[in-house]
Amino acid sequence: MKAPPEWLSSFLADLPSAVALFDRGLRYIAANGPWLDVFGIDGAALRGRHHHDLDPRSGPVIAELLRRALDGEIVEACEIGEPDPANRSRRFVLSARRRRATDTADGIIAAVHEVALEGAVPGLREVSDQLTGLAGRHRFMAHVRSVLVPRDPWRPTAVFLLDIDNFKGVNDLYGAGIGDGVLKIIANRLLAGTRSRPLPADQPGRSAAERSADMVARLGADEFGIALGNPAPTLADAEAFARRLLQLVANPVMIGTECIRLSASIGYIVTSPTHRNEDDALRDLDVALQEAKARGPNNAKAWEPSLTSTVGRRLALLDQLRRALDEREFVLHYQPILRLSDGKVVGAEALLRWNHPSDGLVPPAAFLPVLEESGLIVPVGCWVIREAIRQMQVWQMLYGRDILEWISINASARQFNDPSLLMATLNGVKDSGFPLDRIKIEITESAVMRNPEITRQVLSELQDIGIRLAIDDFGTGYSALGVLRHYAVDTIKIDRGFTNRLDTSDGKELVLALLKIARIYGADVVAEGVETVAQAETLRAAGCGYVQGYLYAKPMDGSFFGAYALTHLVENSAAE
Repeated sequence: MKAPPEWLSSFLADLPSAVALFDRGLRYIAANGPWLDVFGIDGAALRGRHHHDLDPRSGPVIAELLRRALDGEIVEACEIGEPDPANRSRRFVLSARRRRATDTADGIIAAVHEVALEGAVPGLREVSDQLTGLAGRHRFMAHVRSVLVPRDPWRPTAVFLLDIDNFKGVNDLYGAGIGDGVLKIIANRLLAGTRSRPLPADQPGRSAAERSADMVARLGADEFGIALGNPAPTLADAEAFARRLLQLVANPVMIGTECIRLSASIGYIVTSPTHRNEDDALRDLDVALQEAKARGPNNAKAWEPSLTSTVGRRLALLDQLRRALDEREFVLHYQPILRLSDGKVVGAEALLRWNHPSDGLVPPAAFLPVLEESGLIVPVGCWVIREAIRQMQVWQMLYGRDILEWISINASARQFNDPSLLMATLNGVKDSGFPLDRIKIEITESAVMRNPEITRQVLSELQDIGIRLAIDDFGTGYSALGVLRHYAVDTIKIDRGFTNRLDTSDGKELVLALLKIARIYGADVVAEGVETVAQAETLRAAGCGYVQGYLYAKPMDGSFFGAYALTHLVENSAAE
């Protein structure tokens, strides 16, 4: 490898920050003195070498970050650790960008700087949060109050409320020690990313006083507040910075041998004279954060007046749903699952319904999203398990144990993120003597892949106690084969969207492919949404084992389902 141009070496040497250049193979092209000092490596033996060859301690972490930057990701404010000569811990943050060289080769430019929170950063004295070194809630509220003081001219401030999605799952999977380490890293990223935030093109730079006007604080277990100082931001500036914060959290967190990936939800405001005090600001921030969470992980939302009424309606609905759980207003309906070879009812899918005292049966789409986003789905889901088991025991008592082979119960990703209540419920069912191999837990493919590490552990525990696993909406996610490779799946359920396309050549070929995949992995197949005889015959000819849909029956309450299953049992016995 030829030496870098003399001008490049001179330019790097004059930079006060620690900077290095890497080629497309992630081998060193050049690095300046501060970079060499950080990692304690010899510049003479640098060029053409990989970092992990020279520094095995931080090498794997840096290699992963450089690789992600080469793939086009924005790698910014990622923490790494290096001991000093006295073996004391030092903390650095690394940023990396893909670069386009003058020839045809791409590469990486990386920079690193040391982080010292305790007493080293203006405005961070009298630290409130012992874990992260950031300001605490009290100081943050005081800071927001100070920037809302009426002045002429009025200068708006951008304030952000950031909540890490499903952080409890990190503690459950890796332990509180690693969870604390993750929070420290995220705190450092937010601080470094705020201090180094880009400015609009017409802004010449930021003074130390302007940087100190920024505030980053830890407000709760996994909740952070960020308030920007000068220059006065526009809503577009705030939106761009919110995206920057999401990317900071999304960069992989490396702790020991663990690579942890997170996402966050952010609500933000650009203050106006209508925000009379910090309580007004926090109220609107919380409304915006709730709306961001309702849109799914890794979302940011600015507050606007219409949100207040929307969130108010959602909160009112949530109160009604809490009452519905307490007052036993939820009911289950059951849709039969039939074996195609002989038409026998072998299973039932339990489906949640809300029997509102004045409105009657409320469509699931009207309340299930609120159950999900609020977390109320966790206790409701456990009630569904207990109620479905109770109903199956009633059917067996009335019609015999052969009336049904299994019952399918849908599980939410939320129940997997916080599995303690789910496992306690299932262990209670086991202790009652009910055979757990008659339960199939259905979880969607996309939910499995949302938090794969946590899900893998929970699914393993379920299978250890005898629960059977079904993957719902198979083929609609982004890693169907990955699900089958990693989990001992008993059943896959073909989504109704595929079933409805059986009358087209491409739709039929797709269903045939899904059936072939299922056979390779030894899984049974249930085709959902079967509505015509032609669909049923096509599935039968293709070797599909089981079906459910309106061709056979709509979901019905427990008493009607029992009669339906008994009728089919009698008819099949007579035919034999």
